[in-house]
Amino acid sequence: MPRRTLWTTIVLVAGAGLTVAALAWLWAAYRLPIGQAGESTRIQLLADGEELGVVEVGARDAWTPLHRIPPTVVAAVIAAEDRRFMSHIGVDLLAVANALVANAREGEVVRGASTITQQLARGLFLNRERSWSRKAREIGIALFLERRYTKREILEVYLNTVYLGQAGNHPVRGVAEAARHLFAKDLDALTLDEAALLATTIRAPSRAFAEEGERRRARRDRVVQTMVADGAVSQEAARLALAAPSRVPTPPGERAPWFAQMARAEAARRVIPKPATMRVATTLDLRLQRVAEGTVRQHLTQAERQRRLPAGTLQAAVVAMDPSTGKIRALVGGRDYRDSQFDRAVRARRQPGSLFKPFVYLAAFEGGAPMTAATLVADEPLKIWSGGREWTPNNLDHQFRGPVTVRQALETSLNVPAARVAQEMGPARVSRIARAFGIKSPLAVPSIALGTSEASVLEMALGFAALANGGYRVSPTTIDDTATGAALIPGPSPVRVVSPESAFIVTHLLRGVMTRGTGGSSWRWGLQHITAGKTGTSDGLRDAWFVGYTRDLVVAVWVGADDRRPIGMQGSEIALPIWAAVMQSAVRRAPPRPFTPPDGIVMVAVDGKTGQRACNGAPGISEAFREGSEPAPCEAIATTASPEKVVGLLRSPTLE
Repeated sequence: MPRRTLWTTIVLVAGAGLTVAALAWLWAAYRLPIGQAGESTRIQLLADGEELGVVEVGARDAWTPLHRIPPTVVAAVIAAEDRRFMSHIGVDLLAVANALVANAREGEVVRGASTITQQLARGLFLNRERSWSRKAREIGIALFLERRYTKREILEVYLNTVYLGQAGNHPVRGVAEAARHLFAKDLDALTLDEAALLATTIRAPSRAFAEEGERRRARRDRVVQTMVADGAVSQEAARLALAAPSRVPTPPGERAPWFAQMARAEAARRVIPKPATMRVATTLDLRLQRVAEGTVRQHLTQAERQRRLPAGTLQAAVVAMDPSTGKIRALVGGRDYRDSQFDRAVRARRQPGSLFKPFVYLAAFEGGAPMTAATLVADEPLKIWSGGREWTPNNLDHQFRGPVTVRQALETSLNVPAARVAQEMGPARVSRIARAFGIKSPLAVPSIALGTSEASVLEMALGFAALANGGYRVSPTTIDDTATGAALIPGPSPVRVVSPESAFIVTHLLRGVMTRGTGGSSWRWGLQHITAGKTGTSDGLRDAWFVGYTRDLVVAVWVGADDRRPIGMQGSEIALPIWAAVMQSAVRRAPPRPFTPPDGIVMVAVDGKTGQRACNGAPGISEAFREGSEPAPCEAIATTASPEKVVGLLRSPTLE
C-alpha cells in the first residue's frame, strides 16, 4: 500500500474513532433521565390532627410519563414556551430572527428565543450564566438531544424537570408537583384555565403569582388564545376558561398555606425517608393561625378605607413563635394566598426602623461599658462623620429633650440618643450583636441604630425571641420533634448569645414601652402589664412594625406596600392592633409565665429624670441593674459627685 494511502487510511480511522468517542462522551455526559423513578416517601403534615399538606421525598419520586400528562397541560406549555416545538431541530431560527428584530427595535433584550429543548439543556446540564459561550454550549447540546431522542422523550423529561417556583426552600420541579403546589390538585384534575396559568409560571416562577390580578389574567388569556389558534382547544372551551377568575385557590386542607410551604421544605430536608407514608406533626396552632389570618384581612381593609388607599394596597406578615424552642405557632406571609404566594414573612426584607434600637442598647449593656438603664444620654444635636460624609440624625418630632435616661430614650423611641450610643459603642459591636441574634441581612453604617438596614419578619422575631429566652438564640422550626414518630435529622441546639442579665435588662425596658411608651395603647387589650415590646416605623412611613412577647410567645408584625410606597401610618397605629389581637388570643387560652429577674440582677427604684436612686419617699421607677452597677444609696448621694460624672454623660456633639 502506498505510504500516502496508508496515512490517509490512518487519519480516516483515527477521525472516525474520535467521532465515535465524542458521540459516546456526549451520550454519557448528556443522557436524559427518562422515566427515572426511585422509591419515595409520602409525608403527611399534620396540625392538631388535621392534614396541612403532603410532600414527596425521593430522587425522582414524582415522575409522570407523558401519556399520563393531560393533553391540555402539554398544549398549554407548548403554547406558552415553544409553539414550533414539534417542527424545529432544537433551535427555532424563525423565533431567533423575530427576537433579534424586536430587541434591536427596543434597544434592549425584551424577547428571548430559547426552545423547550434549549431550556432542557440549560436546566439539566448547564448553569444560568449569561454569556455567549454558555449559549453556544446550550445550542450544541440541544441539537445533539434532538438527534438522539424523540420529541416525545424530550417533552416528557422537560415536563418532569422544569423549574416552577419554590415551596419554602424546596424547589418545585415538574408540572405534576406544580399542580399540587399551586392548586392542591392532581395533574389530571386541572381545568383549562389552570393549565394555562401553570404554563405561564415557567417564564418567571418567582413573580408569576406576585403580580396584580389583571396582569396574571392577561398572561393566562394569551396562552388560551394561542391554544385556540393552534387548534389545541375549541372556542367554547376557551370561552369558559377566559371567563374564570385568575386567582390561585387556597388549597383545601391547607389552612395555613405559607406555613405549609415552609413545613414542606423542612420536612424534605429533615425527615429521614422510608418507602412508605409517614405522618409528621407540625408546630402550627390552628386557632392562632386563623386569628392571625382574619385579623390581617380585617385591619388592612379598615386601614385602606380610613386612609382612602386603593383596595389591595396594603400587605402584612405575621410570625408567632415559641421563644424557648423556635416552634412556629402561626405564620402569615401576606394578605391573601390566592392573590399572591410570595412569603413576606420569610423572603421579604424591609427596614425595621426603631425596632432595631433594643439591640443598640443591648450592645452597650453587654460590651462592658459603664452604662445602665438609668444612664443619662444627651438628646441634643449630633453630627456623625462617616466615609467623608456628615450624617445628622433627628427625632421623629424634630425636638430635643436634653439629657434623658436610656429608659426614656427607648420608651419614647428617640433617634438621637440611640445613634449617639451606637457611635460610642462602635457600629461593629452593634452589628455583631445583631448577627448573634439571627439578623443575617446586610447592616448599614452609620445609621444602623435607626434600623435603616433591611431584615425579614422572621429574623426580627428570632432576635426578640432571644431576649424573651434569657439570651439564648433558637432556630425556627415547623416540625414538632416531640410529637412526631418519624426519624428526623436533629435541628440546631439553642446558642447563648448574651448574658441573662443583659437580656433581662432590655426586656424590663421594653415592658416600660408597653406601659408608658409607644406601645401604651396595648392597655385596650389588657396586655400592657404582661408583655414587652417595641414599635418600628421606617423613614417616610413606608414600613410599620410591632414585635412583642411574653416568656412563652413572640409575635412579630409588619405592614407595608409591596411597591414600597408610603402608607402614612406608624407601627403603633396599624401593626400593634394586629399584634394585640394575635397575642390576646394566645394569652386568653394560656396565661403567660411572669418575667422574673435572673441571679445577678437587683431591682432599685430610680428617679425617671435623673437616673438617681429615688429617696425620701419620692415616686420612682423600678429599674433592673447588674449587681454592683446600681445607683448609690440615698445616704451616699449627698457626698457623691453628680450623676453625670458617675455614669459619664454621653454628650459629644460630633462623633467620628
